[in-house]
Amino acid sequence: MLQEKENNQPGTLFDIVVRFVSINAENIQSLIGFPEDVGKKIFDQFIHLNEYAVYPSDHQVKILSCFEEAYKEIILESMALSDNLIVFNEYFDSFLILFQFISELCMCFCYLGDSHEFFEHLQNISLLKKLCLKGNCLKDTVIRKITLPIRMFNKGPKNVEYLDLSENMFTDDIIAGLSVFQKLQCLDLSGSNLSSKGIRNLERNCSLKLSSSETESFIHPVGTKGWAIPLIEKWCDVCRLRRKNRDIKKQNLYYSKKRFLMAKKSISESSSTIQFSPIKLVFIRQTLIEEKVNDKFAYPNVSKSLPEKVTVSYQKAIEEDIFAQYI
Repeated sequence: MLQEKENNQPGTLFDIVVRFVSINAENIQSLIGFPEDVGKKIFDQFIHLNEYAVYPSDHQVKILSCFEEAYKEIILESMALSDNLIVFNEYFDSFLILFQFISELCMCFCYLGDSHEFFEHLQNISLLKKLCLKGNCLKDTVIRKITLPIRMFNKGPKNVEYLDLSENMFTDDIIAGLSVFQKLQCLDLSGSNLSSKGIRNLERNCSLKLSSSETESFIHPVGTKGWAIPLIEKWCDVCRLRRKNRDIKKQNLYYSKKRFLMAKKSISESSSTIQFSPIKLVFIRQTLIEEKVNDKFAYPNVSKSLPEKVTVSYQKAIEEDIFAQYI
């Protein structure tokens, strides 16, 4: 009885107000000036109580904009969104708001391709220091698209220090574009189709040195940090549940089974054709080499080991990703 009475006691006026504001967060005009502790409580309550937190909408974008304007990088400092193309596309506008003050971003194996709208919005992420785009079916044109705002207006991700572009279809044509990243400390182009001449030009234009270390990685993994972690986890759960419900409806359908077998066959064929270059191409600024290791980095004889062409079936890689997330 005593415990029931304690549970039925009304909350404090502060808790009641926070709950009310969170439920009606779409009416918030500004949170500038509110202490971080108060903002954190409102944000947490918004995630758990407000339906706009779960489903993508204009209200969701507006609410997140209010929090970002007031608390900036505290909302989302770094983000690891590898292999989550469905979630990224579903909540694209909301992610763009969350990315405004982000410093580290990992989008590995999302199969974005050169034409994805994301690259047009990179110019608004000026605080970015670490960017990982490994395995995204990218070509040389995307580097020109990313660096155009930097070259023309001196805005965009010009402060990038660690850049992972490995396992994409880059050639020597990207060297001119990469030279705009003047603060670049480490660049990973493993699996790209660079010639030995291109490597020498890249070293000269970007003031980097090809590392001969096969074991140590200078681009450390990116983790997700910030208030928005529970919110992003909810988004992932929504997409996962939607896919699960779709599977239940399709599992007894003839064409669904046929599609499953076709996708499985496509994956088995693609696994035998996807071959990235075995050559590890990690470029490091000389000062970073001196800080990280004591042994000398010798320049390898790349002219004998670099392949002329790297054959990659990117279309089938995309099919595999779609199969894994939709079927």
